[in-house]
Amino acid sequence: MVSANPARRRPEKAASYDLPLTWSEFGFLGNVSIGTPPQLVTSFVDWTWINQYVFTTTCQGDPERTYDCFAKDQAIFNQSLSSSFRDQSTLYPSRTWNPNHFFFYEDLTVDHASDIETVGSSSARITLQAADQQFDLRDDPYPFAGVYGLSPVFKTDNASTQSPFYQAWSSGAWPEPFVAFHYCYKGSVDVSKSTCKGHDGLQTLGGYNHSLIDGHLLWYDIVFFPEVNNVDFMYEPAVYNYWTLNVTRLSLGDQVQSLNQSTGAGAVLDHASYGRGAPLSINAYKELVSATAATSITLDSPPNNGNQSFYQVDCANVDTFPPIRYQFGGSERVWEIIPSNYVEVVNDTCVLNVRTLGDGDFIVGNFGETFAKDKYIVLDFEKNRVELADLKW
Repeated sequence: MVSANPARRRPEKAASYDLPLTWSEFGFLGNVSIGTPPQLVTSFVDWTWINQYVFTTTCQGDPERTYDCFAKDQAIFNQSLSSSFRDQSTLYPSRTWNPNHFFFYEDLTVDHASDIETVGSSSARITLQAADQQFDLRDDPYPFAGVYGLSPVFKTDNASTQSPFYQAWSSGAWPEPFVAFHYCYKGSVDVSKSTCKGHDGLQTLGGYNHSLIDGHLLWYDIVFFPEVNNVDFMYEPAVYNYWTLNVTRLSLGDQVQSLNQSTGAGAVLDHASYGRGAPLSINAYKELVSATAATSITLDSPPNNGNQSFYQVDCANVDTFPPIRYQFGGSERVWEIIPSNYVEVVNDTCVLNVRTLGDGDFIVGNFGETFAKDKYIVLDFEKNRVELADLKW
C-alpha cells in the first residue's frame, strides 16, 4: 500500500516518547492533551482507527444538551473551553457510520475540527473527529474520552482520515515515522514490568527502542484486504485502513492448516479487545481442540469476546501442546504463539484462549495481545510496513 509520504522538516527538539499504556477491558488506554489550555483526554489507543476521536459536549447536534447523551461522570473534551479549537465543517463535512465498530448498529457521527494535541513533549495542530453523540449513553460511561487512532495512512487520505500521530509527524513534531509496542503481560519474565516502566505496556511514538530487540527487525509490507470490512470490522461506509499482513502459512506445530483459497488470508494488527485470543480458523480450532484433548466449558467471563465456543484443558499437559505458527508474505520466518501464551487460567481452569472469524478455513484474524506476547512490533507510517522482532526482556 502507498503512504502519503509528505515532505517534512524536523525541529531539533522533536523527540520520541514512551506513551504509558494501561490495560482495560476495551484495550489499552493512554493520556493525551487537547486544546488551549490543555484538557486531559484519556484515549483508547487503537491501531484500527483513522483519526483522533473525542467525546464533546454535543448531543444530537446541540452542544448544550450534553447530559441528554452522557452520564455526569463521563469524561469529555469541552470544545467551548479551548481557545485554539477551530471548526472545519467547510473542509470536511460531518460523517456517519452505521454499522460501525464503536457502537455497532447505533450511529457513529462526527464533525471535523482542528486543535492542538500534545503527547509527551510533542505538540501539533491536527484535524480531529469531534463526536456528535446520537443516542443515550448515560447508563454506560466509558473509562476514556477519546480514541487515539493509529491506522495506516494511504495516498488518497486527507486529514479527516489520518492518524493524529501521522499528522503530527508530517508537521515535524515527531523525529521518525515509527510507532512501536511491547506488552508487559501477566506471566512474562519481566515480573516488575521494568521494560514498560512499571506500566502494562508502552506505545513508543516517533521511534523505537533498539535495546528491546532480540536479533533484528523483519519488515513486512501491508496489503489491501477488503474482506476485513466483511468479516471483521464492519463499517458503512467501509473503512480499509488496517495494518494487514498476508498470511502465507498457518500450522499447529508441524500440522499445516488450510487457508482460504478464494480471498487469501489476512492478519490484522490490533491490540484492542478483538486482538485477545490466538487467531485461528474454525477448522484449525477444531484441530487444536482435538490435539489438546479439550472439553467444552461455559464461562461467565471468557478470555476473549469472540463468538466461538470455549474449551478447557488439563493444566498439567500445557507444555505438550503444539505451538501455533504463522508465516507472513515477505519472509519465511515463523512466528509462534507458544502454548503457555494461548492457554488462559480462568477461575482456576485452563482454557484455550482462541478467537475465530469467518467459516471453515482461515480468512482473517486479529493479531493483538496474545500474538504480541514476547514480541516487539513496529508500525512504519512512512513506508506502510510492519516490523516484527523477538522481544529482549
